[in-house]
Amino acid sequence: MPYRVPVVETYRKKSPFDGLLEHMHVVKKCISMLTDEVIKYYDGNFEGFAKVAEEVSKMEHEADLIKGNIRAHLPRSILMPVDKKYFLWLLREEDSILDHAENLAQLLDLRHTRIPDELREDFKEHARKVAETVEEMEKAVGKVKELVETGFASRIREEVKKLIHNVHKKEWEADQVRYRIMKKIYEIEDKLDAMDEYHLLKISDWVDDIADHAENVADWLRAMVAK
Repeated sequence: MPYRVPVVETYRKKSPFDGLLEHMHVVKKCISMLTDEVIKYYDGNFEGFAKVAEEVSKMEHEADLIKGNIRAHLPRSILMPVDKKYFLWLLREEDSILDHAENLAQLLDLRHTRIPDELREDFKEHARKVAETVEEMEKAVGKVKELVETGFASRIREEVKKLIHNVHKKEWEADQVRYRIMKKIYEIEDKLDAMDEYHLLKISDWVDDIADHAENVADWLRAMVAK
């Protein structure tokens, strides 16, 4: 049976914040699934990864429909409780996570690059740290609707700030692992084929980009909280 995207009409009666949360849940679901499959890939289990790349593309398309519907139905005649600019940039960065996930999945599918034994655990740890960054981002974005509905209550605002701090902490931890990976790659580059070295660096870059955009989401959320 061909894949069917959600009917756009189902989103029309929802508030922009409901749509934002729905979009975020697709992001979280995608990164969680992709992380599990990438770790298998790092262990040399390449079989069936084409299906993983296809599934990521479907989720990216699903999220694009949600994003488009949110933009098409933002309030025009009344003021939103947050700056529309901040809201739209947050949505854009949230969507960029899926764009990079799709690029990563397609890269891994196009060329099956074996991870050297001395790098494998670092690559796995990096993938997990990036996934943890997205998980913390989800928790922070998940508070947006409650924050708005309570009129930016001080207690909720402080909770959001703590969650934003957690996103930055996890992104920093992911960066440290990425630096370790890059250092080790250069240390063993004499053993590596030039194309293998390029792909190992590219994989670590594109995985890390996911955490960077999760951090950007947190930054725009912080701008909204600081209103």
